[in-house]
Parts: sequence; structure tokens; C-alpha cells
Amino acid sequence: MKDLPRSSSMYEAVRLNVSQSTVTTAISYYGKRYTFERVLRYVDVLADNIAAEFHIGKGDTVTLCMPNSPAALMMFYAANKLGAAANLVHPFIPPESLRENLRRTGSKLLLIYDLYKCGNFDFGVPTLVSDSSYFMGAAAKLYYKFTNKRTARGYNAFEKYLKNRGNPHKEAQKFAQTEAAVYLASGGTTGEPKIIAHNNLVFNTLCAKAQEFLSEPLENYKALYNVLPIFHGFGLCINMHMCMLMRRTNIMCIKFNAKMSAKQIVKERANILTGVPTMFLKLMGEKSFTRADLSCIKDVYVGGDSVPQPLIDRFNAVLEKGGSSARMYVGYGLTETVTVCLVNTRAHHRENSIGYPLSNTAVKIFRDGKEVPAGEVGEIYLDSDQFMLGYLHEDYSPFEEIGGVKWLKTGDYGYLDADGFLYFKQRIKNMIKVSGVPVYPSEIEEVAGAVQGVRKVCAVGIPDPIRGQVVRLFAECAEDTDKEACRAAILDACRRKLIAYAVPKEIIFEDKLPVSLIGKIDRKKLEERS
Repeated sequence: MKDLPRSSSMYEAVRLNVSQSTVTTAISYYGKRYTFERVLRYVDVLADNIAAEFHIGKGDTVTLCMPNSPAALMMFYAANKLGAAANLVHPFIPPESLRENLRRTGSKLLLIYDLYKCGNFDFGVPTLVSDSSYFMGAAAKLYYKFTNKRTARGYNAFEKYLKNRGNPHKEAQKFAQTEAAVYLASGGTTGEPKIIAHNNLVFNTLCAKAQEFLSEPLENYKALYNVLPIFHGFGLCINMHMCMLMRRTNIMCIKFNAKMSAKQIVKERANILTGVPTMFLKLMGEKSFTRADLSCIKDVYVGGDSVPQPLIDRFNAVLEKGGSSARMYVGYGLTETVTVCLVNTRAHHRENSIGYPLSNTAVKIFRDGKEVPAGEVGEIYLDSDQFMLGYLHEDYSPFEEIGGVKWLKTGDYGYLDADGFLYFKQRIKNMIKVSGVPVYPSEIEEVAGAVQGVRKVCAVGIPDPIRGQVVRLFAECAEDTDKEACRAAILDACRRKLIAYAVPKEIIFEDKLPVSLIGKIDRKKLEERS
């Protein structure tokens, strides 16, 4: 990749970085392919049109309430070209909450998708709706129209702004490094909902580190399977922006479906898979994946949730059987650092760790205001060149200066080994205290999740008049599993491998555990039910 000026916007970086790649397809989307040249023409025309009609320009905000789609990518880069910040929100956000988000971010334009459940809700700003099937191939488009009913009505069609109207051509705007280019939602290190502001530089910087975590030289890669949504830091930066910047094909998945995704991965010969544990668990249930030629896969990255070692071992066995040299690697990051800043790789790997620092990233462990040595548990502190600008409209800062260095207090518990690999224990806010003793749900979930017949588990704390809190374990089992035998096996495993305080007081079996859009177990929903 060419060295880029530090002042380059993401749009400019994509334009400037005409690499030696022979890959011509930028987007593969359900049976239809789009070249880089065509995608960038769409971006330029879109930028001209929204500047002319909605007066979008330097310092404005454009909100995208979108799943993965070519429309989302095009609007993102069009906003960036015009000097506007792209505000990315969860496509399942309720309309009332979205309107409040628009107010907080000062948005001047909103893009939603056809299946967003809002009817003809008045958001208070000009609103465009994208037909998610518009960019699909004929067969996929027909299937999509037949199986989905449009729920967003009465808004201007996004796609008509992709047609050249003869509007004046807009030049790419410059951003100062102190100016926000992206807004991402996060629970933050405090657990409270916040809006995180990032500049262009951190996205371009992280993408430039690609060769640090890829197992083979960059020229050996052609395509990445993109299931993580655009509002997710990894989905936005590593999946979408890196593909555009490095000129590699982005195989877009609007919504994960194991059967369809398995076929897409194999047919499109994807080299990189990224996702959360539940995605990979479901892929292993598809014969079209487990019995396929997987030799095209070079790297698999998993994160966003606790990752049981048995899942990694099973998926690695599937990869090996399919002729792939890839292995599943765990990484760690926060939205405050865009996304991943530590990751296991072929060159640096330790079982059960959550990664080794990328360049210009340092890790320390603090407890009670003091740094602790290797092997001792405490709060994870990070120093990185991927830091956010800050929280929008918030005085609170998670940063602390120590010895002239700016450290991010992550709100996560973990420890380092002597070689610098990081091991995760628990989000501090998720930690359970039983009779005053810290209990880590991740440890309980690892033990219970390894029991035969168990598919997913989530441990939460519930009030107890004597102990303060006790552990309630929610479990989802494979079909035809004897629940009482499974309950006994879970309790036996926990009693053998965990301290007494961590043994579940209750085990509740669910047909399906609730998950978020990106497939993480929705711990908050389970906590609310407790």
C-alpha cells in the first residue's frame, strides 16, 4: 500500500491508493459484481447530488441506519468526500431513539433501508430509503422481493441520487485531525450509551497494519466475506474500508444466514472470514461448509464475545479437513480504539489469550491505582495510535495520563503473561460478586459451554439476600438433548473446575438465547429478565 499523507480522508485514501492489485471487483452482492471504478463513479455522483439538493458539506453530519449494502458504502464515502461526518447507527434502533440520535449528532440527512420498521415516521430531517435488492442479481432480487415486505414508506428513493443530474462536481474536502469523520455508538468504558467520534487517520492507520495480522503476503488475498455490519467498528474499518483501500473484493452479506453464507463463502472463494462465535457455530452445522473445499480460506478472526476454546478447536478441525491452512484467531479491541488493537496471528499466538499488541499499541494492567506484574489480574489499560477523539457532548473521559503517556482505561479485567500476550477475564460491569468474591461469567461460560450438547451459554448475576448475588446460567442446547442430564453435567463440570462461588445457583434452559444483530449473545436482555 502506498504511504498516504496523514491528512488524507478515507475517500482520498481510497482514490490515492491505486495499488498493484489485479482485483477489479470491489463489491460482490448476491449474484452481481461491481468494479472499483463503477463504485467510485456512484460515490462521486451521489456526493454531487446530495450536496446540491440537501446542501451537505464541510462539518455536517449524515446518518446511516443501514445493514451491509452497496448503498451504505456509497453514502459513507460520499459524505466523507464532502467533509461530513458519517454517523452509523444500529439498523434495529427504534424510530424515536433514532430521532433523538439525529438531534444529538446534528444530522442533516438520514439514509434508512426498506425493511426498517418505521412506517412513515417523521424524523425531522430529509430521509432517503434504499431498496436493499437494487444492487442484487436478478434471482436474488426476485427472492428478496418475494420473502420480504417493505416497512419504510413515503420517503425519497436513495437510488435516484446515483444518476448524474449535471450538478457541479464537488472536490474532496480536507479534514483536520481534530475533526470527526465517523460517529459510532458504544456502551463505552462506563457501560452507558455514548457516541464516539473518530477522525480519518485512525481508520487509515489501522488498515495500514493489515500485513501485521494477515498470515500470508497481502498479494495472496483476493476477497473477504463481510458479515459484520457497518455500524460495527470491525465491519466498518477492517471489512469495508480495508477492502476498498487495499483493492480487495468485499463479499457483502446483508444479514447472516448460515445456509446462504456457507454457499457464498465457498462459491466466492473468500480468503478471510470475520465474525462472532455464534456465526461460526452455525456454519459448522452446514454440510455445504463442513464438507466443502475450504483451501481458499487463509485467515479466520473471531471476537466481540467470549470465545470458548472448544469452538476454536472444532472450527480449526473443519478448516483442516477442508484443506485450509488457516486457523481461527481471537482478537481484542474497543470502539474507543475503532476496533481490534490486539490479535492472535500465525506469527504471534497463544492458546486462550485474546491477542498480542499491534504496532504502536502497549498494554498495562492496573489494580487499585498501581501497575501489577505479569500474571496478576487487574484493569486493562491501553496506549495506542488508534484512540478516539472523544465522546460527543460528554465531559467524561476514560483516559488517564501516567508518566506523560495517555492511557485508555478499558473497563475490562485481564492479565498479561511474561511475553506480552493478553488474557481476558471479564468486563468489570459484568463481573458478579458472590459474598464479596469476584466471579467472572466468562470462566463459567467456558466451562459450561464445553459440556456435550450445550450450544450457547450466558452467566448473569441475580440478587440474593444472603450472598448479595448468585449466578444464574442461561443455556441453549442442541436438539434432542436430555435437559436434566445436561444440567447435571454442567453442575458437575462447574464444581470440578470453578471455585464454589462461581457454581450456578440456577440453570435455565432456553430454546434460543437472544442475540444482537451481529450475533453476540444479548446479555443485557437476559439481565433484564433476571
